[in-house]
Amino acid sequence: MTEYFAGYEVVARTRNFLVTCVNDEGARQRANNVAATCEYDLSQLNDLFNTRFEAGTTSPYAIWVVVLEDDPTSNISAWNQGYETEQSSTIYIQRGYYPPPPSPPSLIPPDPPPLTGVDLDYAVTEVPRFLFVAELAEIMMEYSGYGWYPGNSSGEGLSNVLGALLHPSGYYDLPNSNLGGPRVNAWMNGTDGPPKIAPFTDYVTGPDNTDKNQASYGCAILFINWLVYQLGYPLKDVIRTGGSSLSETYARLTGKPAGTAFSAFWDLLRAHVNAATTVQRDNIFPLFDLPYRGITITEAAPIVKLQQTDAKPASFTVKPGPLCAAQPFDFFETQQLIEQPVYARSHGLANAVFRWVVADVEVPIRQAWTTVEIDRPVTKENPDNTITSVGDTMVLQYGIQDFWNGSALYLKTISWQGNCVLPVTVSAHEAATPGEAEVSHEANVALSTVSWSPGTKLQNAWKRCNPFFARMNDSFWYLTSQLSDVQTRPDPPPVERTTRSIVDAVTQLQKEVELYARASRLPEAEVWRLLWSQAGFRSAQPVQTAIDLTRRLVQRSAIGDDGARKDADPTS
Repeated sequence: MTEYFAGYEVVARTRNFLVTCVNDEGARQRANNVAATCEYDLSQLNDLFNTRFEAGTTSPYAIWVVVLEDDPTSNISAWNQGYETEQSSTIYIQRGYYPPPPSPPSLIPPDPPPLTGVDLDYAVTEVPRFLFVAELAEIMMEYSGYGWYPGNSSGEGLSNVLGALLHPSGYYDLPNSNLGGPRVNAWMNGTDGPPKIAPFTDYVTGPDNTDKNQASYGCAILFINWLVYQLGYPLKDVIRTGGSSLSETYARLTGKPAGTAFSAFWDLLRAHVNAATTVQRDNIFPLFDLPYRGITITEAAPIVKLQQTDAKPASFTVKPGPLCAAQPFDFFETQQLIEQPVYARSHGLANAVFRWVVADVEVPIRQAWTTVEIDRPVTKENPDNTITSVGDTMVLQYGIQDFWNGSALYLKTISWQGNCVLPVTVSAHEAATPGEAEVSHEANVALSTVSWSPGTKLQNAWKRCNPFFARMNDSFWYLTSQLSDVQTRPDPPPVERTTRSIVDAVTQLQKEVELYARASRLPEAEVWRLLWSQAGFRSAQPVQTAIDLTRRLVQRSAIGDDGARKDADPTS
């Protein structure tokens, strides 16, 4: 039977909260979302505020949460009535997030693939939680008495910082909505009003006595993030040194005059942003001068667009293991067209503009595939470690997608003539200062369109000729079975025991791969590639211990620290 309180449906009673809603399915779901995390959120705020809010002990009443039917026409998402000592403090949550309908699927998959988007379903769940934390934080401001006032721009800024900290998806991941952030752009860009507000107006020296002006509390959000992520003061200390203004908080933290707070803040910002700057997060810090800026390049796994394997084998003479002599074996050439994503992320910039160069050729065009000819050696690496020269030019296509403080370069091969290593350089500077020097980073990106797969004869020879293969193969299959067991069994073992077992299995596999690589004179990376490759030396079934008969030979062919054999060939 449904329980009611003051005409509202009771959704949950927790230690410190009574969560209710109106008779509306959307409101009911949002109330359940709040109820699921409200106690955790309170514990986090208690820690940050250094308080111990507890209904019935340190506070006389629980907090009453009322979730209303969503009103898309309302400019007020949520509100509270402050900290009450004569009755329950009350939080009202009115708005919800309803994402736009997805676009119909394309008959032709997008190429390059779109960058990973936000999880809209999770954002729907997180929006009421963000609003709840922002309102609860304002109650905690009054409860703690540190000097933060919820009704001005400083208090509103802090409540947004805390809501976004605990539930970032409910703040940032809301396309086509004015419910969330970032909210610092209004301060940097200014507003047309009314009232009209100039960019970078000083709300640090004194707050704006309203919590409705996004420009003024956007300033507070950015200033608080500057204190924490640029100057390095813990958020707890920032909260506990609150004053009548943000400049007073600055003075208490740093020991410097309050009158210097905004100038110190602005002196850093003006080297990185201007009135046209738009950022995707409220926290743009830390910001660095040129010598301390950086770029990280990450290569994703190549995307195979087309693949074929020659039916006719080619013969190469290779040594299958330390116990056997070199002899001819069949290999099958595999050709593939690939798309290689390369991601760049800037560090120390507020709003970076990126420039890509591939082997001294600048590639500037965005949002379209562009063909380019690169002068670099194109080769085939053969199984016997010989190199076949194919040509001196690689023809490929590139595409670029930019995102905030990042850029993605896609290199797509249009033939499978051979393999090539391309030096890729990415440079960046602040969008607000186009004439400044750039920070750069270079990486070598391999485009591999030709590889070799071993025939059955060589795969069997690996097992016979390499004494470490069996142990490595057993270790691999043991690790596989461990992971499968954890995933499928209805009564999984305790987390600690499972983790320890998997770590032990991984450690053993690593040791066996190292031994195999040394014995086979192969790079470890190549051994791992073969181990995970369907065409590699991983067997269809775990190898049984019959191979233990080779242990006598293993003792006679011990491997030294330098990877060299210590005695004569045991096969002689």
